[in-house]
Amino acid sequence: MRLLIARHGATQHNLDGRLTGQIDAPLSALGERQAMALADRLASWRFDTIIASDLTRAKATAEAIAKYHGLPVLLDADLREIDMGAWAGRPYTEWTADERLRFEAMECDPTGSLSAPGGESFAALAERTERALLRTRKRHPDGTVLWVAHGGVISVLLVRALGLGFHQGRQFQRSNCALFELRYEGKHVTIARLNDIAHLESLEANEPSEARQAL
Repeated sequence: MRLLIARHGATQHNLDGRLTGQIDAPLSALGERQAMALADRLASWRFDTIIASDLTRAKATAEAIAKYHGLPVLLDADLREIDMGAWAGRPYTEWTADERLRFEAMECDPTGSLSAPGGESFAALAERTERALLRTRKRHPDGTVLWVAHGGVISVLLVRALGLGFHQGRQFQRSNCALFELRYEGKHVTIARLNDIAHLESLEANEPSEARQAL
């Protein structure tokens, strides 16, 4: 199976440096332009199915792409961003020193077992991402599939593909509306594309800070 994964377009939370998690934030004006640029790039590509997280920012990005392909956007809640609990929606500049230390510990934990207060661990995110992947591979073993999801989902896909610890997911750039590609053959997976943003080069980007943009 050939799996293309697109991160959703930018939201105002992304641009303001706020962790979004599962808050249902819409695309910003920049995010809408990014989604259209990605849709234009993919217009001539062929997909057997398009599957998106059911959060608005991913769904809207997927719908912009799907208009060129005559395909419905299938929604899968397992592709949602990691739940950031009490940290979701709060500007990083307003966090306490203890909260910053806890977040750093969460990002640096190779086991993925730590979580935000009232939130979700990276290990739990990986478990539901794997469920979605197994369903998709079962339905389209030889197909070309597009997922539209989130930075956290992309991170756990990459670390699992490479056999890395969860803490190493922070080493991967995951820009808004970037394109990734994984190819699955039996137990073997090949990473064919990483953070491809060639379609965004003509846009005036106002990217969020690297530390905050993935979640």
